[in-house]
Amino acid sequence: MKIDDIARTMRNAFIKMKTPAEILPPQLLFCTAIRRPGMSASEVASRIITNNVALGIETGTNPDGTPNIVNQYTYNIVKEVLNEIKRNAVVHVAIPVGSIMVQTNGANAGGPVVGVGSNIISTTVRGIIR
Repeated sequence: MKIDDIARTMRNAFIKMKTPAEILPPQLLFCTAIRRPGMSASEVASRIITNNVALGIETGTNPDGTPNIVNQYTYNIVKEVLNEIKRNAVVHVAIPVGSIMVQTNGANAGGPVVGVGSNIISTTVRGIIR
């Protein structure tokens, strides 16, 4: 078996294992979303550097006394990846038919009137990743 065949077999196995993300109830999703602090290159880089130490990758001064630039290199990569996501990523959201409910209260010559309705077509929303 060639390396390409092994890689293709592994990729197909990973694709078959993927399951769709569970949909959170709207109130829980809203409460979760407003508490998120946003992406931080410093925090991501510090977790990677901590993992590097656990993997035995040296993050201190090199054995010959020269400065080790692994930490700066790690931070630079993380910072640029997050900047690219923040600058160019797009979030699309689909709002299905009937998911937006509206109730109106009013009156006419016959007295009070209550109107109930919902969106009759699906729509999309664009957002910004922060």
